[in-house]
Amino acid sequence: MLHRTSLTTPTTLSEKAVHDISEALMLLLSDVFALFLKTKNFHWHMSGPHFRDYHLMLDDQGEQIFSMTDAIAERARKMAGQPFARSGKSRVFSASRTAMLNTSSRST
Repeated sequence: MLHRTSLTTPTTLSEKAVHDISEALMLLLSDVFALFLKTKNFHWHMSGPHFRDYHLMLDDQGEQIFSMTDAIAERARKMAGQPFARSGKSRVFSASRTAMLNTSSRST
Protein backbone atom coordinates (compact mmCIF):
# COMPACT_ATOMS: atom_id res chain seq x y z
CA MET A 1 0.00 0.00 0.00
CA LEU A 2 1.26 3.44 -0.92
CA HIS A 3 1.61 5.86 2.00
CA ARG A 4 1.57 9.56 1.40
CA THR A 5 3.87 11.66 3.49
CA SER A 6 3.50 15.33 4.18
CA LEU A 7 5.63 17.57 1.99
CA THR A 8 5.46 20.40 4.49
CA THR A 9 8.89 21.80 5.16
CA PRO A 10 9.53 23.12 8.68
CA THR A 11 10.00 26.88 8.56
CA THR A 12 10.00 29.95 10.76
CA LEU A 13 8.23 31.95 8.05
CA SER A 14 4.62 32.92 8.47
CA GLU A 15 1.98 31.17 6.39
CA LYS A 16 1.48 34.37 4.38
CA ALA A 17 5.22 34.65 3.69
CA VAL A 18 5.36 31.03 2.53
CA HIS A 19 2.37 31.64 0.25
CA ASP A 20 3.84 34.88 -1.16
CA ILE A 21 7.25 33.31 -1.80
CA SER A 22 5.80 30.21 -3.47
CA GLU A 23 3.56 32.41 -5.66
CA ALA A 24 6.59 34.48 -6.67
CA LEU A 25 8.55 31.31 -7.47
CA MET A 26 5.71 30.00 -9.62
CA LEU A 27 5.60 33.29 -11.50
CA LEU A 28 9.38 33.12 -11.94
CA LEU A 29 9.03 29.55 -13.20
CA SER A 30 6.50 30.58 -15.83
CA ASP A 31 8.72 33.48 -16.91
CA VAL A 32 11.72 31.16 -17.23
CA PHE A 33 9.67 28.78 -19.39
CA ALA A 34 8.57 31.70 -21.57
CA LEU A 35 12.19 32.83 -21.94
CA PHE A 36 13.19 29.27 -22.84
CA LEU A 37 10.52 29.11 -25.55
CA LYS A 38 11.48 32.49 -26.96
CA THR A 39 15.15 31.46 -27.02
CA LYS A 40 14.31 28.20 -28.81
CA ASN A 41 12.12 30.14 -31.25
CA PHE A 42 15.07 32.34 -32.20
CA HIS A 43 17.26 29.22 -32.37
CA TRP A 44 14.85 27.47 -34.77
CA HIS A 45 14.41 30.48 -37.05
CA MET A 46 17.99 31.73 -37.22
CA SER A 47 19.38 32.56 -40.66
CA GLY A 48 22.07 34.69 -42.17
CA PRO A 49 25.85 34.80 -42.47
CA HIS A 50 26.46 34.00 -38.79
CA PHE A 51 23.87 31.22 -38.67
CA ARG A 52 26.08 28.53 -37.16
CA ASP A 53 27.54 30.74 -34.41
CA TYR A 54 24.18 32.15 -33.33
CA HIS A 55 22.41 28.80 -33.71
CA LEU A 56 24.90 27.10 -31.38
CA MET A 57 24.91 30.01 -28.94
CA LEU A 58 21.11 30.05 -28.69
CA ASP A 59 21.02 26.26 -28.29
CA ASP A 60 23.46 26.51 -25.38
CA GLN A 61 21.51 29.40 -23.85
CA GLY A 62 18.27 27.45 -24.15
CA GLU A 63 19.79 24.47 -22.32
CA GLN A 64 21.05 26.71 -19.52
CA ILE A 65 17.69 28.44 -19.15
CA PHE A 66 15.78 25.14 -19.15
CA SER A 67 18.11 23.69 -16.51
CA MET A 68 16.99 26.46 -14.14
CA THR A 69 13.37 25.30 -14.21
CA ASP A 70 13.89 22.17 -12.12
CA ALA A 71 15.54 24.02 -9.24
CA ILE A 72 12.84 26.72 -9.25
CA ALA A 73 9.99 24.18 -9.38
CA GLU A 74 11.52 22.08 -6.60
CA ARG A 75 11.96 25.13 -4.39
CA ALA A 76 8.36 26.24 -5.03
CA ARG A 77 7.14 22.75 -4.16
CA LYS A 78 9.30 22.61 -1.06
CA MET A 79 7.82 25.93 0.06
CA ALA A 80 4.41 24.17 -0.02
CA GLY A 81 3.48 25.57 -3.38
CA GLN A 82 2.77 23.57 -6.49
CA PRO A 83 4.47 24.09 -9.81
CA PHE A 84 1.84 25.31 -12.26
CA ALA A 85 1.65 22.00 -14.14
CA ARG A 86 -0.22 20.46 -11.18
CA SER A 87 -1.62 23.47 -9.39
CA GLY A 88 -4.50 24.32 -11.67
CA LYS A 89 -3.27 27.89 -11.50
CA SER A 90 -2.89 28.38 -15.22
CA ARG A 91 -3.29 32.13 -14.70
CA VAL A 92 0.37 32.25 -13.66
CA PHE A 93 1.51 30.70 -16.91
CA SER A 94 -1.09 32.65 -18.87
CA ALA A 95 0.41 35.96 -17.74
CA SER A 96 3.81 35.02 -19.12
CA ARG A 97 2.30 33.46 -22.23
CA THR A 98 0.34 36.65 -22.93
CA ALA A 99 3.48 38.75 -22.45
CA MET A 100 5.40 36.41 -24.76
CA LEU A 101 2.73 36.60 -27.47
CA ASN A 102 2.55 40.38 -27.21
CA THR A 103 6.32 40.64 -27.60
CA SER A 104 6.45 38.24 -30.55
CA SER A 105 3.67 40.06 -32.40
CA ARG A 106 5.67 43.31 -32.15
CA SER A 107 8.77 41.71 -33.64
CA THR A 108 7.04 40.60 -36.87
